[in-house]
Amino acid sequence: MSGTFSRVAAQRVLCRKVTGHFFPAPNLPFYPLLLSISNSICFTRLAVILKFDRLLPRVCSASGFCWSVVLFSLAWPAADALAQTGSRARNQVNPSETKQATGIAVVELFTSQGCSSCPPADAALEQIASVAAKNELSVFVLSFHVDYWDHLGWKDPYGDAVYSNRQRSYARANGSDQIYTPQMIVSGTTEFVGSDKAKAHAAITKSLGKPQRTRVTLGVEKGSAADSLKVQYGIAGATDGMVLNVALVQTPKSNKAPRGENAGRELQHINVVRAFEIVQLEPSSGTVTLQVPDDVHASEAMVIAYVQSPKSLAVTGVASAKLPKVAGE
Repeated sequence: MSGTFSRVAAQRVLCRKVTGHFFPAPNLPFYPLLLSISNSICFTRLAVILKFDRLLPRVCSASGFCWSVVLFSLAWPAADALAQTGSRARNQVNPSETKQATGIAVVELFTSQGCSSCPPADAALEQIASVAAKNELSVFVLSFHVDYWDHLGWKDPYGDAVYSNRQRSYARANGSDQIYTPQMIVSGTTEFVGSDKAKAHAAITKSLGKPQRTRVTLGVEKGSAADSLKVQYGIAGATDGMVLNVALVQTPKSNKAPRGENAGRELQHINVVRAFEIVQLEPSSGTVTLQVPDDVHASEAMVIAYVQSPKSLAVTGVASAKLPKVAGE
């Protein structure tokens, strides 16, 4: 059982790192068939990249589709070396290119502690936030933990079906029924594999180059219940048909996953979404109540609210606010 599990995990890591290929979620209909096809496509792409294509025996169907057969134990060292070399050359963020930007960027990462390909994307999100803070850029990052990998041996403590459904909504809006991790979406309109720093830099730079069309003001105070927050918002600019996404995000202490694909690995995250509400912007001001989980402390959390078009998915405005201080923290 454990040998098969490790082999499957290694295959997914290899294909994602080298080819950027993603795998179908296990909740899709005909998952075994889709996974088999996905593996075959990935093998083919891997062969082209590694220039091992001439060494791979093929079995072709009558329709002309070729299924590659490869021993990952042989391909892994070369592929991993290639991925490491390539990533050093292309996955550097150059803050000087975006330092004068005046627009906004909202970066949503769909991730999971149950996915072995996600830690590099989690680290990339941290780097994005660090570069943005250093250069005073209006870049807001959110980490949505999905729950559809929880069956792989480790249940993500931050995973929630609400965030899986948000990712599915993005997929449907883009004419797809496939979801995967890690997936990064910048300002609602540009998606890619979450560990691809080059694409992240390009998408964020493009978003920062656009003027902010909507201004958001926030005020946060304690709610009537001990475990709640009252978020007051005001919107200036076009609000017709728009929604406001209000998220409570936490940067928790790292934790070690004892089981699953990341067994024994120390996992670190930034701005993990712990509560999320969507409200229609009619009128353009109002109050939203967020329920605060017991393990969220004011010193490690904040509220991020961003205006989004349900039709185009474009994000037009964003703001953040700290939580009120709590005695003893």
